[in-house]
Amino acid sequence: MNNMELWNRVCQTDPNHTKPANVGGNKITCIAPQHQIMNATNEFGSYGSKWGFSSIDIDYTLMSLGVIVFRGVFFHPKGSFPIINSCKLYKDNAKLKIDDDFAKKIETDALTKALSKLGFNADVFMGKFDDCRYVDEMVTIFANKSNPDLLKINQLISSNDAEGVRKFWDSVIADNWSLLTAQQTTDLNNMFNQGVTK
Repeated sequence: MNNMELWNRVCQTDPNHTKPANVGGNKITCIAPQHQIMNATNEFGSYGSKWGFSSIDIDYTLMSLGVIVFRGVFFHPKGSFPIINSCKLYKDNAKLKIDDDFAKKIETDALTKALSKLGFNADVFMGKFDDCRYVDEMVTIFANKSNPDLLKINQLISSNDAEGVRKFWDSVIADNWSLLTAQQTTDLNNMFNQGVTK
C-alpha cells in the first residue's frame, strides 16, 4: 500500500480555479470551493453519502470577542477525523455589522482544511503558488490535460526532437505559442535554430 497515493493524485492545483486574496494583511491564494468539491466527488463519490461532515457544531461561546468556532467530524471512504475552525462574526472592527454569511464561510473553510489534510491542493498550502515558475508549470500541466497539442509540444521538448519541432513549427507550435511558458519557448527556439535544447 502506498500511503501517498491519494495525496499524489490530488496535490496539484489548477491555477484557473484559484484567485489571490488579502486576509488580515496577508496575501494568499484561494481555491474555488466548488472545484474542491468536484475533485473530492471524483475521488470519493457523492458528498454526504461517501464523504463530508458527519457532525457539525457551531460554538458561540467566544461571540463576545467576535469569534465563532466550528467543530465537525469529517468522513471519507477510508476514515474520519475531527476538524476545528474559527471565523470572525463581524464584518467591521467596531463589531457593528454582522457577517450574514459567517456560517457558510466557516463551513466552507473547514471543508477546505479537511480536504487539505488528505492532500487536496497541497501545493497551495505548501506555499508553492508563491513561486510564479511553479504556477506557470501548473498552467502547462493542466492545459495539457485538455489540450492534446500542448501535450505533443511537451513530448517534442522532453525527447529533444528538433526535427519534430521544425515539422510542427508553423502549425501546432505557432497555434499554441501564447499558451507556452517562457522556458518552453526558449527550449523550442533553441531546438528550432540549433537542433539542441538546454
